[in-house]
Amino acid sequence: YQRRVRDDRQTKLTFGMSLAKKTLYVGGLAESVTVQMLTAAFIPFGDLVDVQIPMDKNNSHRGFGFVEFDEKDDALAAIDNMHGAELAGRTLKCNIAKPNTLPKNRAVWDESVWAEMQTQSSLQDVMKKEGIAT
Repeated sequence: YQRRVRDDRQTKLTFGMSLAKKTLYVGGLAESVTVQMLTAAFIPFGDLVDVQIPMDKNNSHRGFGFVEFDEKDDALAAIDNMHGAELAGRTLKCNIAKPNTLPKNRAVWDESVWAEMQTQSSLQDVMKKEGIAT
């Protein structure tokens, strides 16, 4: 883990995070925040590749978004400046986004770990667990 902190366009290394990441997780978004507002808040730190706010089934966002920068140093500067900042009355939480853990183009049940987790216990095991075994 290493973290770069931007200080007057100078970059120095400190411990904390992977250098290869350029996509930020931005949590704590108010319902009124739009992609345009999120873009405007993060564009001062560098060129943006993509800004997304995932929507739920009711077509309202889930309170978080993702901001991808062209340069990793810009992403790190944005974290340093925007983590704990306020947008639309809410305090933002900014971190490097974690990669999606599920493999693409594969069914989740193809994974042996998932299959093992889904195995059912015998009826006796369930009854013992519930305290009704005889």
